[in-house]
Amino acid sequence: QLLINGVTFEEGADINAEFVFHGNVYGLAGTDNQRRDLMVPLLWGAPIALAFGLLAAMGTAILTMIISAIGAWFGGLTDGIIQRVTEVNMVLPFLAILIMVGTFYSRSIWIILGVTIALSIFTSSIKTYRAIFMQVKESTYIEAAKAYGASNFRIIFQYMIPRIIPLLLPTLVSSVASYVFLEASLAVLGLGDPVLPTWGKIINDAEMYGALYKGLYYWILEPAVLLMLTGLAFAMLGFALDRIFNPKLRGL
Repeated sequence: QLLINGVTFEEGADINAEFVFHGNVYGLAGTDNQRRDLMVPLLWGAPIALAFGLLAAMGTAILTMIISAIGAWFGGLTDGIIQRVTEVNMVLPFLAILIMVGTFYSRSIWIILGVTIALSIFTSSIKTYRAIFMQVKESTYIEAAKAYGASNFRIIFQYMIPRIIPLLLPTLVSSVASYVFLEASLAVLGLGDPVLPTWGKIINDAEMYGALYKGLYYWILEPAVLLMLTGLAFAMLGFALDRIFNPKLRGL
C-alpha cells in the first residue's frame, strides 16, 4: 500500500503525479528506449502492412484493367489519350512524389494509399493489359456478343475483363509485397503515418534513438525480418499461382 499526502496552495488545483520506476524490463521481442515491449507494434504492424499492400495492389489492378480494356475496345482518340498519359506518368519520379506529399501535405496512410494507387495505374501494366485485351477483342465470342446487340460496356465488363483475370492474378499477388515495402520505406524515412505502429516506423524509431550504436540489434532486425518474410511469402504464392494458371510453367 502506498500513501501520498499532497499540499496545495490553491483551492481546486489539479495535481499531476508521475512515478518513475527503475529496473530491468524484458519483453518477448525486446524493448525500445521507453522500455515498451516491441512485440505489440510488431503484431499490430502486420495487419497494417498487409492491408496497405492488398488495397494498393487490388485497387491498382482493377483500375488498370478497366482503363486498358476501355482503351483497347474503343481505340482511336480514347486509346491515344490513355497511352500518352501513361508515357508521361512513366517518367515521373514515383518515390519523390510520395515524399513531397508526405512532407508538404499529409502523412496519413489513406492519403499515401490514394496517391500510390493513382500513380500506379498509368504504368507499363497499361500497355501489357492492352496487348492482352487486343487479342481478346478479336475472339469469336466477342464478335457474337456484338452481333447479339450487347452494349460496349457490357462487352467490356462481362466478357473481356473476366477472361483475363486468371492470367493477371499471379501478378496481382506478387505486387502486394512491393507496396508493403513502399509503405515501410516511407515510414523509415519518417514520412509514414505517425499514429500507426508500422514495421517501418519501428525501424525509424530505432534509427532515431541509435539502436545500432547501443547494440540493440533486435530493434532493427525483427521488423526487417518480418518484411523479408512477407515479401518471400507473396513471391512464392505468386509463383505458385503462375504455375497453376500458366500452362507453360506447369512442368517446372
